[in-house]
Amino acid sequence: MRAVPKLAGDPYVAINMSPDTILDAAFMDLFALPTPLDRVVLEITEHAAINCYPDVLSAMRSLRDRGLRIAVDDVGAGYSSLRHILSLAPDIIKLDMSIVRNIDADNSRRALAAALIGFARATGCKVVAEGVETASELSVLRELGINKAQGYFLGKPMQIDALPC
Repeated sequence: MRAVPKLAGDPYVAINMSPDTILDAAFMDLFALPTPLDRVVLEITEHAAINCYPDVLSAMRSLRDRGLRIAVDDVGAGYSSLRHILSLAPDIIKLDMSIVRNIDADNSRRALAAALIGFARATGCKVVAEGVETASELSVLRELGINKAQGYFLGKPMQIDALPC
């Protein structure tokens, strides 16, 4: 969180959290620093169930009011992505690499991605494709209208100190 103000341009910091972490009493302490929360995205994993959506939404409400954006991470790989998407009203839907992988050769993956992109457009959220490994996958994703992606084809993870300023 201390690094957020140091980032040049439009980059943001994404923080992966489980619903249980969001409901932990120490959750708000993470955001006690005077950090511009419009540069932070809280990625809620789809690999953990949410037992009480109103509690999770309540825990994040004041942070969202300060600009924090919400992403549903790993869409297509976990418990209840469609319920997560409908209940959390995220700013970003992150397509899991199980959908992205081989999207250039699999019509079912392409159709599912297209449906989620259409939903995102209709509801005003963005889509990020995870796990892009080839130029061909990236090309299909661009044809479908995705303009944000991550994966080894585009760049490997790095420490925040290694980012160009």
